Amino acid sequence: MELTVAEELLLLGRGPDGRSTMSGLVATRGVAGALLIELALRERVIVRDGKLLAAKDDTGGPPDPELDALYEQIRDGRPRSPKRWVQKAESRRVNARVLAGLAAKGVLRAEPHRVLGLFPSTRWTGQDPALADGIRGHLTAVVQGESPNARDVALIALVDACGLAKTLFPSVDAHTRKARIKELSQAQWGAAAVRDAVVAVRAGVAAAIASASSASSGG
Repeated sequence: MELTVAEELLLLGRGPDGRSTMSGLVATRGVAGALLIELALRERVIVRDGKLLAAKDDTGGPPDPELDALYEQIRDGRPRSPKRWVQKAESRRVNARVLAGLAAKGVLRAEPHRVLGLFPSTRWTGQDPALADGIRGHLTAVVQGESPNARDVALIALVDACGLAKTLFPSVDAHTRKARIKELSQAQWGAAAVRDAVVAVRAGVAAAIASASSASSGG
């Protein structure tokens, strides 16, 4: 089953009990970055002079309402930095729709429940644990030295920006993990324009998350 980067991020960022292992802000900004990275991988956006722009020749790819809507915003809007687009594109509603899409594919199951016994909410539990385990196992192999493709590098960069690398790759010691992720970020994988856009968006996600954390702590 082929999943988008946003779907993979939300799938990897869930515990066995269906709870997100990411804070709400990290999850929304992570998914916004994942959508931008997906557009970069599909060569629908590029980075020029530090700004994220719609590519002149939209190669498209399979229809996806979230990707198509974001692409149109970028195409019709003024140039912005990747960080600003992450902040502009983040939305709990978008995350909910991505989760609902995973449920429609049979990957997750929506379980209504009440927080503190009062407030209605939805818990998304795994329907297909082998799928998440397979993705996690493949990424672990890449972090341990296996040759990656562009999507592997992009997803590893994103989970690192969202602070999930330690949790997802517990069998890899910290020094090896950090060195390998840095090595992957600097490697010449994929087309130069795609690589540059992915690297820029990853940095934008990390900066957007850091700036929000600093603001919330009063720093």
